[in-house]
Amino acid sequence: MTCIAGCIDKKTNSVWMGADSLASDGFIKSSQTFPKVFRHQFFKNVIIGSTCTFRHIDLLKYSKDILPEIDWYKKTEITHEYMVTKFIPELIKLFDEGIKSEKSEEKGANFLIGIGSSLFEIQEDYSVLCPRDGFTAVGCGEYHAVASMLTTQDMDISVKDRVLKSLIVAEKATCGVQRPFKILNTIDENDI
Repeated sequence: MTCIAGCIDKKTNSVWMGADSLASDGFIKSSQTFPKVFRHQFFKNVIIGSTCTFRHIDLLKYSKDILPEIDWYKKTEITHEYMVTKFIPELIKLFDEGIKSEKSEEKGANFLIGIGSSLFEIQEDYSVLCPRDGFTAVGCGEYHAVASMLTTQDMDISVKDRVLKSLIVAEKATCGVQRPFKILNTIDENDI
């Protein structure tokens, strides 16, 4: 129940990401004040948007150890290799310790992470994907959001507006996506 949409902005070397605010168990729904897309507590140019439980979101937002060996002064390069060999082992440890479940394979989460100008999708089995097109989405509105971004990729509109339009399409086409939307990017600390 959600839609997280992310897109790389090649003009500003940043990532834009947006999310809806709906929480639901399939029977009842409520709009949440705690956003599903957020800036990491300690690394301000890291944004994360998560489709999983709000417990996962809390752990992702406040973990001090999730991004090991990042040193902005040394310009640590965030590559697929870094995400697989450094980030994922810390993520598995974080979820193993912080998520209540009898089965380890049920502790994963599907989410997007934008770091600087890089966009990654983390799947529930801890696979790390890098969208070739420079955009992706997760959640029940994923197909609609991606289709929207495909249709706007050659239009003369801002990346922020492309993300917003993709969320609007997902909201209109699925029952699991609802405003208000929150949109962030990796270079500005202002929420939209």
